[in-house]
Amino acid sequence: MTPDEWLKDFESKVAGMQREAASFRRNLESAGETVTSEDGKLTVSVAPNGALLDLTIDDAAVSGKGAELAAKILALVRTAREGAATHVVDSFRPLVGGAADELDTDVSVPGPAADGGRESGFEEEDEDGFGEGSIFESDSPTVR
Repeated sequence: MTPDEWLKDFESKVAGMQREAASFRRNLESAGETVTSEDGKLTVSVAPNGALLDLTIDDAAVSGKGAELAAKILALVRTAREGAATHVVDSFRPLVGGAADELDTDVSVPGPAADGGRESGFEEEDEDGFGEGSIFESDSPTVR
């Protein structure tokens, strides 16, 4: 292969990579998700990273209990986030080629905690190694 042929081949490969990168960027930017409730009264839109972008609540949706409305909204947000996460994973498929099977994982968003609080998905543990409680809490009087 002559140097000119090598250079043309290299430039062709670079141009192909640039096209793939532009396609990936477009796919990733459009990887958000919009979900509407079955009754059409609630609509949520999330960004590719799962951030809530829009929430539309029909006036008829507010007739019930606030807790029920909140639960419906959170369920829609979880569904939208799972959809967005799936779109993001799918955006990577063309880039990873034969390793696409590695992307086939269960994409899920943690649900609400049983106690009504936020579920983090992580077990809380005492990391400082000094037992229970914070090092900032003290039973002793403050010395000035």
